Amino acid sequence: MSKRAVLMMTFGSPEEITYEGVAEFFTNIRRGVRPEPHEIQTLYDNYLRIGGTPLQRITREEVDLVASALGERVSVYFANKFSRPFITDVIKEMENDGIEECLCLILEPHYSYYSVMGYEKFLESEQIRFQIIKNWYQEPSLLHYWADEIRNILDQIGDDSYKVIFSAHSVPVLALDFGDPYIDQIYDNTRLIVEFLGLEEDQYTNTWQSESDIGIPWIKPDV
Repeated sequence: MSKRAVLMMTFGSPEEITYEGVAEFFTNIRRGVRPEPHEIQTLYDNYLRIGGTPLQRITREEVDLVASALGERVSVYFANKFSRPFITDVIKEMENDGIEECLCLILEPHYSYYSVMGYEKFLESEQIRFQIIKNWYQEPSLLHYWADEIRNILDQIGDDSYKVIFSAHSVPVLALDFGDPYIDQIYDNTRLIVEFLGLEEDQYTNTWQSESDIGIPWIKPDV
């Protein structure tokens, strides 16, 4: 029987919340081109404003939970796209461990050319056969989680004077020209949650966030 593994991947985050730590991370995102000082400063200030980032801690907790659930049947590995441990380094580790088959779970539930496809290009090995979960936003457990969390808040409000704002990471408008499925998946995700909640059309809206100033228009409205 071939030796199997699960590789869980996420975007990454600064390895230390310092100006240079953020600069290194931002440079990785920009494919080796160091951003302008004011861009680095803005991102650094934002990380300070929210007290750093829990992404790596939360992701490792998820990895541990998956490893516990699977037991000794498969090995579970973790990698980041833009910070250590990098995907290419972890693939080398997997090769050294004799892995031959790998199921890849990217911890971003929607497929986009700007996100998931960016992971796929790193998945190269003459030894390992990769299978990639392309999207998983329709998983009932995930939908019920979001619906329950929103319902808890609506119950606290206790009247009809609210609007639920669904927000997702924006992508350049160019994505529409290339038929990127991401935008439709975001709207579909919203529709599924709204059905669970029984919201009327005037009780929710879709917005977008986190666009980068790279000189091209992004999907709107901004949050």
